[in-house]
Amino acid sequence: MPLEEYVSFAILLSIIAFVVSFVLSYALFALLYNYATALTVLSTIIVSVSAAVLLFLFLLNYPAIRARKRAEDIDAHLPHAVIHMATIAGTGTPPITIFRAIMNMKEYGEISSECAMIVRDVEALGRDLFTALAEAARRSPSKHWAELLWGIITTLRTGGNLRQYLSDKAEEYVRVAEYQEKRAMETLSLLSEVYMVVFILAPILAVIMVALMGFFGGYTLGLPPNVLLAALVYFIIPVVGVVFVLLVSSGMPREVF
Repeated sequence: MPLEEYVSFAILLSIIAFVVSFVLSYALFALLYNYATALTVLSTIIVSVSAAVLLFLFLLNYPAIRARKRAEDIDAHLPHAVIHMATIAGTGTPPITIFRAIMNMKEYGEISSECAMIVRDVEALGRDLFTALAEAARRSPSKHWAELLWGIITTLRTGGNLRQYLSDKAEEYVRVAEYQEKRAMETLSLLSEVYMVVFILAPILAVIMVALMGFFGGYTLGLPPNVLLAALVYFIIPVVGVVFVLLVSSGMPREVF
């Protein structure tokens, strides 16, 4: 979809969101404020404009989010895919055969889609392989996949050994992947120690302290011990748990590079 068409589509959806949220929020605030006109209209406008602006900003950033996810998927599968490509190149088959084979290997995720577009450009659109590879490198969201394609172009143009080039790149990618895995394990080891302190020792100490305050009739931040204990158990610990899970997820090496 062209950029101008996509922006127009985003504006249209934002207008629809504004109208729908205006109608629904007006009905809600009219009942909530007992039909106080000024307050109802003001609240409705704030909610409707906020909904429209948030939707518009999300739609504008969605292509970048999608591209980033595709790049992560490509980089995550790149070491294994390049090893496979080097093996095929060692048989002496034409280069386009390499991309045709990877295209049919759906376990390589977005790399399979990238190879399918290269094969389409060559076999359906009649482009030469160099042009198809250059176009794929320019449109790829992954700089590492683009770098690999430019290297293949250079190797083929100069009459180099494609199998050797792919083998060298595969070894490089595997080393980087192993390094990233090692760093991830070190991060998880540190986070496991944090988990022991935050989710085992700290809650136990907090419950003991709240129980002692309840026994002696003390207050903290103006709250009675039972309210403080309920906030700790039903709000603070779950929120910290969610933050911890997000932290662990961010530490896992989804992107190899």
